[in-house]
Amino acid sequence: MAADLAVVGARVRTMDPVMPWASAVAMRDGVVVAVGDDADVRRECDASTRLIDGAGLVLTPGLTDGHQHLFQGAEVAQGVDFDRVESLEGIRSRLRGRRAETGAGRWLLGFALAYEAFEGRAYHHTLIDDAAGDGPMLVYALDLHTAFVNGHALRLAGVDGPRNLGDGAIVVCDDAGRPTGELRERSAIDLVLRHLPAPTRAQRLSWYADAMARQNAVGITALHLMDGGPETVDLLAELESEGLLNLRVALHHFVTPATSDDELSEIIASRSRAGRRWRADGVKFMIDGVIDTGTAWLEEPDNFGDGREPMWPDPDVYRRRLRQVHDAGFRVATHAIGDRAVREVLDAYAGLPGGSAGRHRIEHIETAPDATIARFAPERVTASMQPIHLRWLKPDLSDPWSQRLDPRRCAHGMRSGDLSAAGALMVLGSDWPVAPFDPRVGFFAARLRRAPDVDDDRPIGASRPLTGEEVLAGYTVNPARVLGEERVAGRIRPGMRADLVGWGDDPVTCSAADITDLPVRLTIVAGQVVHHAAG
Repeated sequence: MAADLAVVGARVRTMDPVMPWASAVAMRDGVVVAVGDDADVRRECDASTRLIDGAGLVLTPGLTDGHQHLFQGAEVAQGVDFDRVESLEGIRSRLRGRRAETGAGRWLLGFALAYEAFEGRAYHHTLIDDAAGDGPMLVYALDLHTAFVNGHALRLAGVDGPRNLGDGAIVVCDDAGRPTGELRERSAIDLVLRHLPAPTRAQRLSWYADAMARQNAVGITALHLMDGGPETVDLLAELESEGLLNLRVALHHFVTPATSDDELSEIIASRSRAGRRWRADGVKFMIDGVIDTGTAWLEEPDNFGDGREPMWPDPDVYRRRLRQVHDAGFRVATHAIGDRAVREVLDAYAGLPGGSAGRHRIEHIETAPDATIARFAPERVTASMQPIHLRWLKPDLSDPWSQRLDPRRCAHGMRSGDLSAAGALMVLGSDWPVAPFDPRVGFFAARLRRAPDVDDDRPIGASRPLTGEEVLAGYTVNPARVLGEERVAGRIRPGMRADLVGWGDDPVTCSAADITDLPVRLTIVAGQVVHHAAG
């Protein structure tokens, strides 16, 4: 049987040590059937095969975003984008503009607001109530761990004082016990979020399809989804049945201190469900919050006296839940940002029957000393990193993250290069909508230790940069390994999934300073062209 699709006349970086380079690839039924020179591949083709001229293209395996919030990102992206707004007046201006568009009474939503945009002021809804106008407002901070709401939203939700939410979430209040409108962590945010009107099914599907198409256009063929539950399994099945799932998705069910025994049982029961392009055998925990607001779990308090508590009031409950899902065969990801959090998670994984055994991972790892970094490789724990998070740090340590920590911990923050040098398996991602999903900005940040949209070109911290080869592996081979899919994904060889990206140049050897402008000409998922740009 002839190939359905073939690309010839290209340079193919296969990521396969047996045949590192080729010039052509043939695919049939979503699987690579031939890799080699043009003559080899053409023998797999006939008149029915779609041939793509790969002249000028460098093909690599398709890219996996190793940490993302696809559906949440598609939804919050409907609001005002506050990315790189740097002043209170800038915030107020964007709020006024959106209120003029929405009219009175409607929800005003936004995302990606930097903490430092308040110019050192503690947030209070009176700072923005007049600009937000007549109607409720909720704007996410850049890390999605905090939301800022106006007085109207507080009244609508009946939030009129502090709340004991039992998981480290905080309704920030003034000295008189009145809410300021700052809500830290998910349980606090949900007090207001649950009052938003639900979008229609057609709206949601349209948002999701658009988000996937935009990701296909920058070379993303798969992602590791870091939130959701059994209802997300139903959504993935629905998207696939409608022919809308143009990405492969590995779902990690979100388990919190509030997750009941019945809810956990439902999650465990859903493990066996899967589709052609999705699987649901992952679980995600969060053991701490973020450094910027003092909710990360640190070995020593931060400069404001915070960072002394985990998000799970009783860490033993986290360990029990971890053991339950480990025994049920799940792959586990745990959000751990502070140095104490990272150490505690490594200890918890080591205490499991058989240990991590290459099955479990830690997300973000923003602070960790040498002794902790050295544990990842021998204990076979995957490090999941998002180098683009460096975009909010400044070399002069004047940013909110750095202001919380002493210079020693600042110098050893976000140590992706050090983890890789120590032999850790590393998965790279964006954390979208926390940061842009475009992998090219991730390549830039990983190789230069800074973001492309900053004026100061000094690298952040003392960790070594990643090489081009390490970065590409972090988006291809390594994500396949952490899912146990190394025999079917992450490389271009016969028998592997036909997920490929065609670049205007080699992303490994392209100048790091130029990579954000590197064209993505072709994206193929399961042997189907989902993006094809002229050029």
